[in-house]
Amino acid sequence: MNTVVTRLTGILVTMIVVRIVTPKDFGTFAVALVVYTIAAGLSELGLSVAIVRRSIDFARGTPVVSALSIVSGVLGAALMLCLSGPLATTLGAPAAAPAIRLMSVGLLISAVTAVPTALLVRDFRQGRIFAATSIAFIPSNLVLILLALHGDGAMAFAWSRIVGLAVSATVVIAGAWPWPIPRWERALAKEILVLGLPMAGANFINYALLNADSVLIGATLGPAALGIYTLAFNVASWSTSIIGGTINGVALPALAAIRREPPQLRLQLSRWTSLTALIALPIAAVTIVLSPQLIRVLYGSRWDAAAPVLSILSIYGGIFALTLFLSNLLVAIGRTVTVLFIQITWFLALVGAIYLGVNLAGVRGAAVAHVAVIALIIVPTYLWAIRRYIDGAPYLLLKAVAIPLLIALGSGGAAYLSSWVVTGAFWRLLLGGFTGGLVWVTLGIPVVFRLGPPTASAWLRPVMRIYPRRLLWNAEGSDQ
Repeated sequence: MNTVVTRLTGILVTMIVVRIVTPKDFGTFAVALVVYTIAAGLSELGLSVAIVRRSIDFARGTPVVSALSIVSGVLGAALMLCLSGPLATTLGAPAAAPAIRLMSVGLLISAVTAVPTALLVRDFRQGRIFAATSIAFIPSNLVLILLALHGDGAMAFAWSRIVGLAVSATVVIAGAWPWPIPRWERALAKEILVLGLPMAGANFINYALLNADSVLIGATLGPAALGIYTLAFNVASWSTSIIGGTINGVALPALAAIRREPPQLRLQLSRWTSLTALIALPIAAVTIVLSPQLIRVLYGSRWDAAAPVLSILSIYGGIFALTLFLSNLLVAIGRTVTVLFIQITWFLALVGAIYLGVNLAGVRGAAVAHVAVIALIIVPTYLWAIRRYIDGAPYLLLKAVAIPLLIALGSGGAAYLSSWVVTGAFWRLLLGGFTGGLVWVTLGIPVVFRLGPPTASAWLRPVMRIYPRRLLWNAEGSDQ
């Protein structure tokens, strides 16, 4: 609920703000966000992994993690502050320097909340995290809209991000009180860093990976083109961000608890891959066919150039969502070095592909590069990495996504055909989205009934009476 509510409300606010700011302003902030995201991934040092996996003694370990986090946060913020000008110029948007300097404060806030947040995740206290993001939503987005109306452009987004971090940090710290007083213990710090640094490297590469396209587009095509691309990427990532926030919030501690039980890992991998695909793939299919109408209705005609890019990136979003569980699985069983290797492979392949794509086909080329790399290189690499721990992983995952993929094709086809019955972007989006969603829900209910949690199955039992008995037998009677 935390992820869904915050993403949907964020989408609503973005719809309002991008009608006020220009693509160039949006692209300028995107440059500042790239710098912040990469700096945050590097300065975190993977320290939360030790707490979430319960790898260290609570009383001794959390003060040491707190000390490490604060030191790395201060150093990261100082570097970000000092290098703001050169970084902004290198990325093709010198006007982003003030926003970069302001957002360096975010590293300090994140450093203070690193341990409390990890404790909440470890103990599955998602309610407190939901409260923090919900309380921060109003002040942060009020600042965003008011400053955007005032003409502050990229700085409006930067101030909004800092206000949101500060408010949510207050709630998180209160929920995990008492806050651990930093303390240094060399031997324990070394133990924590041995586990965390590979994960920090993987996170850094992952953030660099997710922002490599922005760096190359901004430096090559300028902030206006970057603004168009960033909007398309954000829309394509709607389902991925919701699914990713959910998976990353609970999968690691849950999988860590059963990491020594291969049959359970196999069962959960199959089950949750199917459920993830059931959400991600139909959304991607419907978005592909309705992207022109989606962009025109939600953001206005000035952003029409984002529609073709969105159609391509929607494929990437659907596939990316399926890799999240595999990454969490490897971290849960302690293979952080393997995750780092995969992220490095991904980064190197993507940089070369995007450079080629941008120079050949502009922002569309960057989108195609994303799809090609993840489908042809990264998914096979993940399957290779988990082969020692999950027998027959390729066949298992192929079987898990088969039915959701068919449902996605049906949903996308229904959306495409029905959208041509009417005219006008709004009505085509409305009818196409409704028809595609109806097919999705109708065909997806048996899957949720078979694979979802017991509560969901209980709610759906009366509905299942209208479906063929064979589906009901599968759900109740066997492991088919």
